[in-house]
Amino acid sequence: MYLRPAFTETDTARIIGLIRDNPFGLLVTVAGAVPEIAGSHIPFTVREASDGFCLCGHLSADNAQCAQLAGGQAMVVFTGPHAYIAPGWYRTQPAVPTWDYCAVHVHGTLRLLEDEAEIHANLRSLAEHDPAGFDLDALPEVYRRKMIAGTRGFSLLPSKIEAQWKMSQNRSPADREGVIAALRAQGDSTTGRVADLIAATLPAT
Repeated sequence: MYLRPAFTETDTARIIGLIRDNPFGLLVTVAGAVPEIAGSHIPFTVREASDGFCLCGHLSADNAQCAQLAGGQAMVVFTGPHAYIAPGWYRTQPAVPTWDYCAVHVHGTLRLLEDEAEIHANLRSLAEHDPAGFDLDALPEVYRRKMIAGTRGFSLLPSKIEAQWKMSQNRSPADREGVIAALRAQGDSTTGRVADLIAATLPAT
């Protein structure tokens, strides 16, 4: 990811927060003598540790990308709220259109989960926020084992994290105030979230 100093985010808590709020990520791997890039759109969970965090997920056992789960190098991409920024919202002119957004790239080595208890824990974690209280262990045993056998769980310990919070930090406070007002006036929850993130960049008063 091209990281501009004004927009680079290094706070681990904020990065974990973005992943948890936007857990549907893109797992990207590269394999083969003639490199073949593969990508899977899947949900992830975050397991925090004293020295950072670990990502966990699973693929269908039929997914060819499973061949990379035991030691393959990967990048996982997460995106947060984003919005088009019209140049007319700035007090400073002339200006051009842009896009404000949050994004995180997590690089690391994949580890295939082979311990049964760890595999079950990984799958249970995906259902923690199920509104109906889905319970993996309440499924009929034969059905549960068949479903689990059809998946391949994995974890990824980050070796490099790139995070960008492009929230108009390169504009004056007055320009940012104009953007915040315009985004909130749209009455949309996503643009409202972007407005809140821009507001967090304003100098304390």
